[in-house]
Amino acid sequence: MNSLFPLVYSLILFFFLFLISFYLVKQISNTQNMEKKIFKLEQITKKSDSSYETFYTLGQLYLKKKLFYKSILLFRRSLLAWDINDKIGLGSLYNTIGFTYFTLKQYSLAVYYYKIAIRIIPDYTLAITNLAYTYEKLNLPVESFNCYKKTLDWDPTNRLALARIEISKRKMSSLVRTKT
Repeated sequence: MNSLFPLVYSLILFFFLFLISFYLVKQISNTQNMEKKIFKLEQITKKSDSSYETFYTLGQLYLKKKLFYKSILLFRRSLLAWDINDKIGLGSLYNTIGFTYFTLKQYSLAVYYYKIAIRIIPDYTLAITNLAYTYEKLNLPVESFNCYKKTLDWDPTNRLALARIEISKRKMSSLVRTKT
């Protein structure tokens, strides 16, 4: 029994070290691949004939790296060259810009971009839900409730909206109680 314990302990330790090593190697590989993509796209954007897709893809990579201001600049450059007939792409771009501003806690700008995304694609439930959550952060429960309700009009089974609408209802009722 005593001679078996060190063997089992060593095997368990080896297994955990192997898992940790595998995870680290995978993360390093992913980071290097991302850096290669960024370098390649940066070289392409230095040329004058860069497409809006290149700017958008590079902006998304910067967003993953949490380089928010760089990603916003690239999204704006992408916006200038985007095909205005591509409503789905434009709506997605405006939602992404809104999300980036939301992450920076610049909620007013996030609201602005989410509203444009919704104007372009009225049934864009992700943008509507993002707008509702931004209203929550701005402590505007009525606006938040209305947006979640609008999300449920388009997607009645949206679990996030179903859960958050209840929170908005409670906030609105507590607001009513504090005003009286």
